[in-house]
Amino acid sequence: MAPDFSSIKPGSPHSAAAAPATAAPSPAAEPGGWTGAFDRIPNWQKYGFVGLFVLTLVVVLVAATVGGGGSTSADTVRTGHGPNEITSGIPHRYDRTQAGAQTAATNFVQAANQVSLGRITAENAKSILVGNEATDALIAVVDESVSQAEGTVMNVLPALVNVTEYSDARAVVSVWAVSASQNDLSGTGKVSVITLWATTTVTLAWEDDDWKAVDWAFRPGPEPEEVSFPEGDSTLAEFGANGLYTFFVE
Repeated sequence: MAPDFSSIKPGSPHSAAAAPATAAPSPAAEPGGWTGAFDRIPNWQKYGFVGLFVLTLVVVLVAATVGGGGSTSADTVRTGHGPNEITSGIPHRYDRTQAGAQTAATNFVQAANQVSLGRITAENAKSILVGNEATDALIAVVDESVSQAEGTVMNVLPALVNVTEYSDARAVVSVWAVSASQNDLSGTGKVSVITLWATTTVTLAWEDDDWKAVDWAFRPGPEPEEVSFPEGDSTLAEFGANGLYTFFVE
């Protein structure tokens, strides 16, 4: 005989509706997308990814600060003894050696010429190349450079450079050079060419990790034919320098 369930009322302890059926356990659903994929990566790989991201971010920020910060217009260069930087077209940052002092003095002579041609400003020349204890004579050379007429071409070419005094704090450098200038003759279509030999003595002081000009003396000559056998007291009687780097940037 079949069991009689008629006495069992809905909601009673024996009712099937009162006790929910126990479902068979099902596998837990795994998170989808990149989150799930990241959760399945071993911890050591997660730390590696995070470290690489942080390192990349630091490199990008440093590059942006150095290259695009706009805090300086200096360009880094490298020669045998300086200049090692060029700021506003002016080379500077020379080595603390005799060769560095020789090049610094020669480039200062050329800088005065660049000021007279209007290619660099007197303010930039003084702030970059002139020392704190500069004499009035030196300041006047930079401030009172006579501007050349428009269309004038002028170059200063060092022929022989000597260091007459040197220490780690001070150097005296003699620059024997020829200046060659070319001028338009009042719009006639003809040009005049003038050459001038002169000796410039530049005194340098070591300041702010660079050779700075602090004094200046100038005299015309001597002409080449006058110095085949220079006198013993002439700076040209001493051995000069080889391989100077002298340049300005347009």
